[in-house]
Amino acid sequence: MIFSFTKALFIEDLDIKSLNQIWSGLVDRHFFYQNDDDDIEATLNSDWFQQLSDADQEVYRQAVVSSMQCNEDIIVQVIIGETHTPYEALHYLGAPLKIILENSKNDSKFLNALFRSFPDESKAIVEGLSEIWVEFALGGGQTTIKDVIETEVAKYHSERFPKSGEEYLKCFVLFDSDKTYRDAAFKNSVNDLIGFLESKKLPYHVLEKREMENYIPDSAFGSVENNREFIEAYLRLNAEQKDYFDLEKGLPDKNFDTLPEEIKILFDTVSEDDKKIFRKNDLTRFSGAERQDFKTECPELFNSEEVTRETLLERTRHQSNPNELKDIIQKIREQL
Repeated sequence: MIFSFTKALFIEDLDIKSLNQIWSGLVDRHFFYQNDDDDIEATLNSDWFQQLSDADQEVYRQAVVSSMQCNEDIIVQVIIGETHTPYEALHYLGAPLKIILENSKNDSKFLNALFRSFPDESKAIVEGLSEIWVEFALGGGQTTIKDVIETEVAKYHSERFPKSGEEYLKCFVLFDSDKTYRDAAFKNSVNDLIGFLESKKLPYHVLEKREMENYIPDSAFGSVENNREFIEAYLRLNAEQKDYFDLEKGLPDKNFDTLPEEIKILFDTVSEDDKKIFRKNDLTRFSGAERQDFKTECPELFNSEEVTRETLLERTRHQSNPNELKDIIQKIREQL
């Protein structure tokens, strides 16, 4: 995240304690940018700057030099003295980015596979995870993510946080589309969540495919020893069919002609034998155990050596947005 100081910061009583904490603990984590001559002069002449050690003064000077040499279009998210007080900035910049998932333990395997497979794009995120600047948070499902966010927002209720609580919340929300075919409308629960997040101006991404499991590359299923008849039939589906197929439950156990028209059109090319397999079998007992373990065991395939940049791109190249996986990484990186 990019932050700066404005000259207005040094006009009134200065919160030197908060500024010192920002400079000593957060300047290495975030990027300090300042290239306005008046702001620089005010900073250099401030009581805060004068009490810094020689080493910290040099860090400031080097940051200004880097700012002057920067040719990119810079968007400064935190302007201390304008958008945030020092106290607000200290807590906002110091807070971890919460990646809110429906199931933080299982769904994080999908994201970790992306970070591993796209290392250049994900370098800052991986560092953030190792330093606990980024953490996965349990949303508990589309209908409860709202409650999770409102609980976090409620923490910012004191007079030292005068803005709406969501303005201090650093989060990114990722959730399934639950679509059963490409042009299907979102369910009410998805629409309600999107509306809530947009009303709070919180960043999010809805997956294009049905669920995270639909992104698993075909080759990763080679290591699965159980339910091979079902898996082999699944692998015979075309790319779009795999996008919206219910990997856990298969097709409803009813006459194919009684299914909704859109589902019949999507799976029309599937052989009668495979349709029968999908109606009579499922992957609820993914590992072959007596208990239903699909939700815990199937995501483990994201840890497979078969899940690579190449196989993930192959699995998404036909999509409406073939760059979706990189876009997810970019959206997360923008919140750091």
